Amino acid sequence: MKYLLLSFLIVSSVAAMAQADLFVRPNPTSNTDSYVYVSDVELYVEDNIELKKNINNTETAGSIYLRNNGQLIQGSETARNSGDGMLSVYQSAEDSDQWTYNYWCYPVGKETGPDGHNTWSGLARVYGIDETSGSPSITSSFQADNTSNLNGFTNPGTTTPVTISTRWIYKHPRGFEAENDYIRVGASNAVPPGWGFTMKGVGVSPNGGNDPSVNTGAGYTYDFRGRPNTGEIEIPVYWSSLKNKGEYTLSGNPYPSALDLNRLWYDPANLDASGNSKLGEILYWDEDKTSNSHFYSENAGGYGSWIPMGSEPNGTTNLGMYTRPTFSVWNANGDMVSTQTGPNGAIIERRFAPIGQGFFFVPASDLPVSEQKIVIKNAHRRYIPYGDKGSTFRKPTMDTNDNGGDTSFTSQEIEDDTTGAMFFQTDNRVPHFRINAFFDKSHVRDMVLAFSDEATDFYDNGFDATSPMDASSEAYFPVGPDYDRKPYVINTVPFNVKKQIPIAFKLDKQFKFWIETVEEVKMRGQKAYIFDREENTYQEFTNGKSATYNLPAGTYDNRFFIVFKGEKEAAALTKETQERAQQQVDFFQNNQLGVLEVKNPEGYDIKQALVFDISGKLVYQKKNIGTERFFSFPTSNLSDGVYIVKLKTADNIDINYKASVYNKN
Repeated sequence: MKYLLLSFLIVSSVAAMAQADLFVRPNPTSNTDSYVYVSDVELYVEDNIELKKNINNTETAGSIYLRNNGQLIQGSETARNSGDGMLSVYQSAEDSDQWTYNYWCYPVGKETGPDGHNTWSGLARVYGIDETSGSPSITSSFQADNTSNLNGFTNPGTTTPVTISTRWIYKHPRGFEAENDYIRVGASNAVPPGWGFTMKGVGVSPNGGNDPSVNTGAGYTYDFRGRPNTGEIEIPVYWSSLKNKGEYTLSGNPYPSALDLNRLWYDPANLDASGNSKLGEILYWDEDKTSNSHFYSENAGGYGSWIPMGSEPNGTTNLGMYTRPTFSVWNANGDMVSTQTGPNGAIIERRFAPIGQGFFFVPASDLPVSEQKIVIKNAHRRYIPYGDKGSTFRKPTMDTNDNGGDTSFTSQEIEDDTTGAMFFQTDNRVPHFRINAFFDKSHVRDMVLAFSDEATDFYDNGFDATSPMDASSEAYFPVGPDYDRKPYVINTVPFNVKKQIPIAFKLDKQFKFWIETVEEVKMRGQKAYIFDREENTYQEFTNGKSATYNLPAGTYDNRFFIVFKGEKEAAALTKETQERAQQQVDFFQNNQLGVLEVKNPEGYDIKQALVFDISGKLVYQKKNIGTERFFSFPTSNLSDGVYIVKLKTADNIDINYKASVYNKN
């Protein structure tokens, strides 16, 4: 074990400091405080950390200070931390105020407790910084005060620089958005390691923060102090048989370092019996930060979805895919009552969760009781400086246009954190369209249609994300077999220029809405259209164009399709397909048996068969024949003569045949 007995040790070089164990205590000779100050670098400890409390100076009460992107990583899963000393780490709730929720996860626990264990957390772990001097102490903080009033506030120039409202501190072990699904925490030490919690920010005025005129949304930097979390942390997850979907469990990044959600997603401990991840998506809450109110009816928010888009355990270039939420107003039962007019949430890359970030685990399927858990490990920790590779707590890092799409990707030289080698990063995102459905002046649904040869036309874990369906009217991708299609907000399929990809709409009233792309990545100018099967029309929605519709209330889940051929191209393709089908489907009028026999060796989906006499009168019809390879129609009841047979496929292809009926007596 290595003992650090200096008054202080500064670690601020570009190289990480690595050792087997770390023990920090006051100097036994001079009895002066000892601490490790980590600035803009990773402090790596393979095994255990023991911290002894500093008692001489309140400004150096901590044993380890992580500052300026300093992070602590422990390697061994059996590493245990002990002692009554504290680690101190800053995190900012950007763009927040006294009315705005943030979703957190404590990186530290109570500093006193059983040795070698992660401990529970509470508001006593939160400290505030007095910034009135302009150059606040880098080691001195004061424990946050709390109030049961509605508003938290700052109080500069005092020993209680921040007061936090306990009215908004909840945990969410399972369920959905009903008020009863949240468990009140308040100021108590009641948050287990790895569980997330909600907390509203603070106002910038010392009068209680209830003056909207001083709501700048400047946010606040909190200091989390306590025993650093380490090792494996299990988070239970649940399936709702009533709603036939995964419940939401509020968890987050439990460590004083960044967390790689790609590593977590594909960790063998988090795979089911079929080898797929237990997770279906990871959800992030975001909300309208322009509202200066605590009332349900005046606050709107929603859930953005993140998926990894394929395993990349040792790399940092694949950031996965995230769709920003639509902001809706909820009631106490967890029902959406209206959709907010105005902007959506921010586009943020979410693979590397920064320190303190809270998020929801959502399982992909119903799991055996023994498997209903997600394991978070030291192996998932990465040194990713805040703001790098999208590791941000709140604000977006990319320049975006008014619709939220990424307009430019800048290549940059970055360092591989495994080998240390420098390389030139290019755009490693998968080809995709980011599609926005604009529901008149009401709201916008952000969706992604991506393309990968690793995916299929059905559900693919890690490549598709279910839609939260939390807006008054919705656009979504129906994915799955016809008898069990579910709504998705991210859909990844293999690209084929002849493909028809269903897109669906659920309207609560008559709506004018339009579809357009706000981001086109690696599509090389590929045009895409919305094909209306009922009207037989094509509208391009790429290259700055939009497809516009005005439809009455209802659900349209088998009418509209995304295609890559325009009307002229589609007509040519239809003609080619029709000619091929005409050659491949074989008819035989069996007058001996009085039936018309049809062979369908390619399995065309026949939705309707029609038989007309020579005058054009319909004399026989049959619906939904399907993909039968052989079927027949009776003709013994028909008069002798010539009849026109028309087969209509599900793809609107007509296959015609002229039958001569002669019934022998």
